[in-house]
Amino acid sequence: MKKRLWIFIAFLVTLAALFGCGSDPRVDSDEVPSLRAYIHFVPSSYYGTSYLLFASVREKEIPQGETGRLIAEIRVNEESITSDYVSDYIQNFIWTVDGKDYISSTVTHAFPDTGIFDVTLRTVDFFGDTLHDTLSLYVTTPLSVQPISPENGFNGFNAFDSAGMTFEIQTEGINSWQDAVCKLYVSTEKAYLWAFPIDTIPCNGKYTIDEPFLIGDSTFLSDTTIAFYWGVTAQVPDTELEFNMDTSDVQVFYTALIGTDSSHLVVPVRYRSLASSITPRGTLLLQNSAGDTLALKAISQNPAVLHFNRLASDSLTLTLWDSTLTEYAPAKQSLYLSKSSYHILDTLTLFDTVPPVRIPARTRFARSDSIRFNLYDGGSGVSQNSLTVILAGDTLARNINGDVVSFLPNCYNNCELAVALRDYAGNSAASVVWNLKRDEDGDSLSILGPYNPGDL
Repeated sequence: MKKRLWIFIAFLVTLAALFGCGSDPRVDSDEVPSLRAYIHFVPSSYYGTSYLLFASVREKEIPQGETGRLIAEIRVNEESITSDYVSDYIQNFIWTVDGKDYISSTVTHAFPDTGIFDVTLRTVDFFGDTLHDTLSLYVTTPLSVQPISPENGFNGFNAFDSAGMTFEIQTEGINSWQDAVCKLYVSTEKAYLWAFPIDTIPCNGKYTIDEPFLIGDSTFLSDTTIAFYWGVTAQVPDTELEFNMDTSDVQVFYTALIGTDSSHLVVPVRYRSLASSITPRGTLLLQNSAGDTLALKAISQNPAVLHFNRLASDSLTLTLWDSTLTEYAPAKQSLYLSKSSYHILDTLTLFDTVPPVRIPARTRFARSDSIRFNLYDGGSGVSQNSLTVILAGDTLARNINGDVVSFLPNCYNNCELAVALRDYAGNSAASVVWNLKRDEDGDSLSILGPYNPGDL
C-alpha cells in the first residue's frame, strides 16, 4: 500500500513541477485524495428522484414486497462525485445481495419475503484497493390491527355495571426484531374518538375497563341508548413509516335498556340513487319467528328511519318493497333481537338494477314535425343529462318535457338514429338504433327498428 501511495505522490510531484512554475514541489499528505463508498436504497415509487435524497445508513426497514434500486455513491475527500467522473477513480463495483453477486454501479432488487437481508458493496479503485460498505435491510410485514370484541353493533351493554367492558384486539405484522405499542380509544362522540387514548393495551389479547361507564340515575336508559365508539391504533415506537403503524376501523356498541324486558328496533331505510324529485311509496313489514305480522310501516321519504317499540326478544324478519317504483327489487333481512336491547340495524337498502326504456311515440312523422320518444323508468328516474340523440353521426339538440324527449330531424333519406340514456342508478338503456327513412311521398319520415348496432 505504501509503495502505491508513493507512486501516486510521485505523480502529483511531477504535475506540480510541470505546472507549478517555481512553487514548492513537495506534496503534503493531506492532498492525497480520500475515497469512500456508500450505499443508497431508493424505493421503486421514487425512481427518477436523486438517490442523494435517501440517506446512506447501516440499517433500513422496508415493507414486504418492496422493489428498490441499490446505488453506489463515491465520495472524494467527502465530496460526492457525479457518475460522469466515477470511472476516473473506480474500476469495479461488486454487490452481494441475498447471496448473489452483481457487477454494476446500481442493482435493482425485489424483496418478496420478510427477514433481514445484508447487502455488501465492494468497490475496487485504480490502486487495486477495495472499499467496503454494508446495509442491513429489514423487510417488514405491514402492521395491521383488528378489533375482535365487543363485536361491532353489540347492544347489550350495561353501562352501570361495575364489571365494565372487556376489549379484545388482534395485531399482525409484528416482526421478530420489533415491538409494537397498541392504544385503546373510547368515546361517546365519534368525531372526537381519536383525540385521546384511554390506555395502552396488549396488542394481542384482552383488556378490561373494570368500572362502570356511567354513574347516577339509570332510569333515563329505559327507552333510549347511548352509543360508545371505540377503536385501536398500533405502532412500532420511534418510527413514522406508514407500514409500521395502523389504525382500526371505528367500532360501536350500545347500552342496554334499563328496567324493561322489551326491546327497541331502529331500521334505517334508503333507496339508492333515487332522484330527489321522486317520492317513494314503500312499505316495511316486521314479522316474528311464527310469521305473525308485528308492524307495517309506510315510507314516503328517502332516506328514512323507522322505529319499532316494545318488542319481545325473538327472531325477526323485515321485508321492504315499493308499490310504485317497481324497478327497486324488494329487500329482506332477518335478525335476532335480544332482551332489553336498543338495536340499530344496518341500513336496509333498495337497489334499482333495471335500465330505462325509450320508445318512438309514433312510427311516422311529418318531415316538418319534431320526432318524439316516450321515456320510462320505474325506478331511480331518467338522468336527463345522460340523454343524447345522434342522427347520422351528428349530435342533435333535444328537448325534454316530463317523460318525452323531442328533436327536429335533419334527414333527407335513410339515416341511423340512436337515443342513448341511463337512469340515476347508472343503468344504461339497451344499445339499439333505429332507421329514419323518407317515405315515398317525400313529406313524411318513418322510424324503423329497433336494430342492433351494425345491422343497418
